[in-house]
Amino acid sequence: ETTPAAEDEGFVVRRNNRQSIHYEDGIVDQLLTPLPNHQLEMLHSRFPPGTYSQQSYSHEGEEAGYVLSGTFELWVGERHFQLVEGDSFSFSSSEPHRYGNPGKVDAVVIWVITPPTF
Repeated sequence: ETTPAAEDEGFVVRRNNRQSIHYEDGIVDQLLTPLPNHQLEMLHSRFPPGTYSQQSYSHEGEEAGYVLSGTFELWVGERHFQLVEGDSFSFSSSEPHRYGNPGKVDAVVIWVITPPTF
């Protein structure tokens, strides 16, 4: 990690300065938006093959995502979606949702979430 340049602060996140959360199952979230987050956040999420969110959950706000690579499975309420590289999605976070990677390679998803939860 390097120290971010003073002029970047609050505006730019350099690739090697991302804040990360590593979950037990190998899923890694990296924060792409600078802190402090105001109205929204953007995350780079990597899901190893066969990893899924533990259970459905809901919260205030909205989410949108873009599948950068791999395959991604998404449940929103009673709806179930199979997504592949290049697909995108959006839903109200107040609906119960869960997701995961049914594939044999890492799935990478760019998320935009409001309000910030990181």
